[in-house]
Amino acid sequence: MRFSINEGIVPHDEAALRLGVAAYVAVAIAGWVLMGVLIRGLAELGQEIVLGLRRELFGHLTSLSLRYFSEQRAGWIIARLTSDVDAVSDVLSQGLPTLVTNVVLLPAAITALFINDWRLGLIALVVLPPATVLTRWFQRRSSLAQLEVRDRISAVTAHLAESVAGMAIVQAYRRERGFGDRFDVLNDDNRAANFRAQRISALFFPSIEFLGVVATVAVLAAGAGLLPTTEIGTLAAAYFLLGLVFQPLQQLSDVYGQLQSASAAMVKIGAVLDAEPDIGSPPQPRAPSRLAGEIAFDDVRFAYGTKEVLHGIDLVVPAGACTALVGESGGGKSTLAKLVARFYDPTHGAVRVDGVDLREYDLVGYRRRLGVVLQDPFLFTGTVADNIRFARPDASDDDVSETAAMVGLDRLVRRFPEGLEHPVHEGGSGLSAGERQLISIARALLADPRILILDEATSNIDRPTELLIERALDRLLAGRTSLIIAHRLSTVRRADEIVVVKHGRIAQRGADDDLLAQEGPYRRLAA
Repeated sequence: MRFSINEGIVPHDEAALRLGVAAYVAVAIAGWVLMGVLIRGLAELGQEIVLGLRRELFGHLTSLSLRYFSEQRAGWIIARLTSDVDAVSDVLSQGLPTLVTNVVLLPAAITALFINDWRLGLIALVVLPPATVLTRWFQRRSSLAQLEVRDRISAVTAHLAESVAGMAIVQAYRRERGFGDRFDVLNDDNRAANFRAQRISALFFPSIEFLGVVATVAVLAAGAGLLPTTEIGTLAAAYFLLGLVFQPLQQLSDVYGQLQSASAAMVKIGAVLDAEPDIGSPPQPRAPSRLAGEIAFDDVRFAYGTKEVLHGIDLVVPAGACTALVGESGGGKSTLAKLVARFYDPTHGAVRVDGVDLREYDLVGYRRRLGVVLQDPFLFTGTVADNIRFARPDASDDDVSETAAMVGLDRLVRRFPEGLEHPVHEGGSGLSAGERQLISIARALLADPRILILDEATSNIDRPTELLIERALDRLLAGRTSLIIAHRLSTVRRADEIVVVKHGRIAQRGADDDLLAQEGPYRRLAA
């Protein structure tokens, strides 16, 4: 521009003017091509980063113990994988090209401004100190505001997830309006937090633009006084370069809001990634290649938080034996089962299998030898066969069909035209409680476990379906070390030993007939 004016327009030299215009057009075309390459390349890089972040976050979540999930709301965790990662994705996909372009352009434009005329450059930079102070203020205030925004959207997501999961109860007790009012409060808090963040931006961005106007006016005023010693092309170039200086400042200010949002999101994501799993394999784990299956509780104590629920349990389940745990709800039966599955570790004492503390085994290898059916069966989206095969993804269709037949599930799915290929929706909706529980049992049995845990496996099953399971249990439990937890005493009477757990202690133990002959909690349970 300076060359075109000083060497072409002022002396009326058409050749010099054509040369300047040609150079300007060539630079513009090169910039257009390179900008396209930059945006595409950075977009691909950004999405690869987001892909890796989501994979790392989800993989880390699956490594955490059940204690972590019991202490965090599901919606809070979902917000980390969705809205927080989306905030990072936005800044990488949209903000990163702007950031890289203007970080390169800003120092280049300042350098060119001084090369053009150092006096005009110094005048333009008078506004730099107030711009720096303003930017620092915005950084502090915006960071706190964006953290609050992430907290508010997490609360909205958590309430929404809880409402959807418990919609049947909400409607049954006519609490739609109450839950709606609560959602309105959280939603309004989220709006207010976003408004506060935008209000800070509304002060910062116009101020930066105003400083650019001040610098332009100062350069033009000073340039007018320097005209006798400054060529008109030099002044025009300074005006043009000032636009290249403050254009990055304005665009960087715009992307700075995205950066603050992404930074706040990464703080939340980092809180998840920093959580250490309290259940894992030791540095040099023992491989449980061949388990006989003897289970021993050695002075086991356990507490959820500060509340101790097991008080010095000593119990041995011989290899291949079936032991039933009975007692009132909250006595500690399910906790014992979860300790055997190593969902938790005891706070004192040890749970041993074949004489080895579970904490010494390779966790993945040990759980491959377990079959677990918990009280509340959970089914995944797919088919009935997919849910059975979940325990052994490489199992053949014949293996799945045979396992289904062993628990009598094949009879129940005959009502579906697709049979075992009947689609299963989220949570098993459309299936009866008994069908869901039978699928869960078949899933555990397909794994051919050495240790089998049935935690209230028949609690949600009607009597005809329970009879199907009972006929299969005698054959299926043979040769396996089994722990059966049930309120229905008809389910546990086939056990080799019945253990009555009361208030976290063993109150009675023995065979069914012997316990019925004694005065104690078992007889009262049987009454």
